[in-house]
Amino acid sequence: MPFPSSSQAFASSKCGYADVTRNWLYEDDLKMRYRTAFNGNGYGVHPSVTSFTMHAEIHDRAGRVIRDLRTLGRDYPPDENEWQYRWTGVAGAKVCKPGYHRYGAAIDFTKFVWGPDQWVDMAVHGKDSRRRLRRRYLAVIATCRKHFGTVLHCHNDPDGSHWNHIHVDRGRQAVALDWDYGTDVTIIQWAARDLAGFSEMAIDGDFGPQTREGFALLRDEFDTDVDPTDRSVDGRAWMDLIARHAMADENAGKYKMD
Repeated sequence: MPFPSSSQAFASSKCGYADVTRNWLYEDDLKMRYRTAFNGNGYGVHPSVTSFTMHAEIHDRAGRVIRDLRTLGRDYPPDENEWQYRWTGVAGAKVCKPGYHRYGAAIDFTKFVWGPDQWVDMAVHGKDSRRRLRRRYLAVIATCRKHFGTVLHCHNDPDGSHWNHIHVDRGRQAVALDWDYGTDVTIIQWAARDLAGFSEMAIDGDFGPQTREGFALLRDEFDTDVDPTDRSVDGRAWMDLIARHAMADENAGKYKMD
């Protein structure tokens, strides 16, 4: 059964669809932990492994995100040592309220942990002064966009509630990029700023003249003619390339598109 349109999803708080309840994503040793509070530095506190209920398709797709982040840590670590993925922080999944959470078709990520000092916190690092940590956050949202059409985050936050978590949902499939969607434009803007050195780039979701210039710069640095708005496979290829550079803390051009 296909997920409903956005207008349908937000029209009611009635829950529906079959669910699974799990305390892991991708593999059963890669646990989920519930964020219960914030510490004095603003980082999320995730004291224990927690089970979450969600639609089976969302569990599968969220698992693919974790699979790819595990691969990034192994193949593109920001230092000379492989990073081994450990656990995922989550704020919620199925909740009986208007929107895609009511169908279990959304999940809210709060933290991704490879090891000690090898993690990214959604409440802090997206706007951190340290570029390497902003890049790591960018690697996460690009990876999320490979598997979910809607990715809300600190720079794509239409209602002001996503400053401390990444929301992904299946209201829109993982289709080709579309410059009418803030999800897609903000990732390109972020990559132009923090990977290609376009320091004056505004991350505002508007595909205007400045963003067109930044996109052209990225295409030159990546040395590719692939159009991410052409096919879904091309959009995913762009997201994968951005994620590799961002995870490895490398400037655009270090790696080429497969």
